[in-house]
Amino acid sequence: MATAQTNDYVLYEPDESIRPLAALGHGLLSIAGRVVALAAITAIVVEASDQPREYTAWMFSASAVVCGLGTIAQVFQFGRFGSGYAIGVVSTSAFIAVVISALTEGGPALLASTMVVSSVLLFVFIQRLSLLRRIITPTVTGTVLMLLAATVMSVLLNRVSDASGGGSETAALAVAGTTLGVMMGLRLFAPPVVQQWTPFIGIFAGCVVAVPVGLYDAASVGEAAWIGIPLDGWPGFGFDFGVEFWTLLPGFAIVYLAAAIYGISDTISIQQVSWRSPRATDFRVVQGAFNVMAVTNVLAAFAAGLPNTVPTANSSRVLLTGVAARSVGVYAGGVLLVLAVLPKAIALLTAIPTAVFAAYAIVMLALLFVQGMRLVIQGGLDPRTSTVVGVSFWLGVGFQNDLIFPDLITGPWEILFSNGLTTGCVAMILFTVLINLTQPRARRLSVNLDILSLPKVDEYLRGIAEKAGWDEPSIDRLRSAGEETLASLLTLEPDQLTRGDRNLIISTRSGSGTIELEFVATSEEQDENLEDRLAYLGDTPQSQDDHELSFRLLRHYASSVQHRKYHEIDVVTVEVEAAR
Repeated sequence: MATAQTNDYVLYEPDESIRPLAALGHGLLSIAGRVVALAAITAIVVEASDQPREYTAWMFSASAVVCGLGTIAQVFQFGRFGSGYAIGVVSTSAFIAVVISALTEGGPALLASTMVVSSVLLFVFIQRLSLLRRIITPTVTGTVLMLLAATVMSVLLNRVSDASGGGSETAALAVAGTTLGVMMGLRLFAPPVVQQWTPFIGIFAGCVVAVPVGLYDAASVGEAAWIGIPLDGWPGFGFDFGVEFWTLLPGFAIVYLAAAIYGISDTISIQQVSWRSPRATDFRVVQGAFNVMAVTNVLAAFAAGLPNTVPTANSSRVLLTGVAARSVGVYAGGVLLVLAVLPKAIALLTAIPTAVFAAYAIVMLALLFVQGMRLVIQGGLDPRTSTVVGVSFWLGVGFQNDLIFPDLITGPWEILFSNGLTTGCVAMILFTVLINLTQPRARRLSVNLDILSLPKVDEYLRGIAEKAGWDEPSIDRLRSAGEETLASLLTLEPDQLTRGDRNLIISTRSGSGTIELEFVATSEEQDENLEDRLAYLGDTPQSQDDHELSFRLLRHYASSVQHRKYHEIDVVTVEVEAAR
């Protein structure tokens, strides 16, 4: 059930205006690290696959343009496309291995073919997201965020002492220490209006220290051209659906789906952290974000660029800066489009020392870890869930750091288990599936969504409660909760009261002293959410509005309410405890 807590750190909500210069600055901040990562990824995959060096510049520019267009598209909502939040679209290191394999076996044509088909599979997966509602839960998504922070942190802590720019480890320590110290000082003691600039000030301070100690590569900035379009690197247009395609497709599809699961976690999280009064998760936002991702991957395939995904750092950026304004996404995408033809600007960003970015990322990942904990707690922690979360998390950390039978896990298994994020995520999902499979089979009732179905619903719930051995007061409590849930769904759409053209499926699961009701109704894309209405009622005085009566009664009878909205489907889960 949505709570009435507030996020006091939020300076700008998604629909609030922010000064253009400030939006530009935050947009630049949000893509700075991604540009550096993109440059590194393109260099790695082109060199490792023995492609022409000219292809490196083209792949970088094409990928930057596609990611820029995708980042801008995410800000808006065109039907089922777009999230309505400042969510980036980026290329990540998760794709390095499969991209190298595709380029080595068949060049850009084979890479394009696998990207297009994988994008179609991803699109189909996202449209059926509601079928995974018992798998992709707040507990699972929160654990994924915690694993992401923990596994990447182990790498970043090693990078803090990176002196690849030519200086000493002592110099790297001074640079990283300055960056981290300035950011922590501002984060802990500066007023909110100054805290939004914490990343800028911290990175700038680190670069100032890096120049005299020889860690900032100013020479590469001076040598870079001001404007340039690398047309000589264009590899041509084509597709390859030969034997190699069918060999590589399963691996590509798995990586795409894995990246989607990580991104789903952050897309859920950003909805929680972007508003002063947190809102219930709207899975239509998740679907819209990944529908855009599917399109941008098709565009990247046609442009001979890299695969892309929704990154996992969006919510931590909002937590750190307090800026969730949509205009930041527009400016971030615009900056990527401009950078694609400005080698000088790219060199300026890629010259920033690794130690600076590592110190900056440590703060962001620390906030992301805490946000993951928050989602896990929000999902509820019973003995089974606590065990699953704890074991999955530490399995991921153990495999990431080669602490679990490193001498026995070799060959292909080493590739799978060396990634702690993947290992922990798979363990978490398998445990969750196992729990769902061992639960008593749900009993179902299918009726029309209208007030005339109330007698059937009432009779069905009475039978469920009697079978569970509940006494009469408990039976009445369950029946009342079911009645008010039905009434609340109809209250959200008053013209549906007697129309009866929407289907409603009610399923129940009995627990220890509780019964869980799940109402699945075909949706007409209404924006209002029951969880948000119940949280809102907690902050408002009693009123005589008949439309609010069902919401107040539902809050009284139910111990928890979750309302998940997907395109074409509404899922309301109500838990009722037996009367004492």
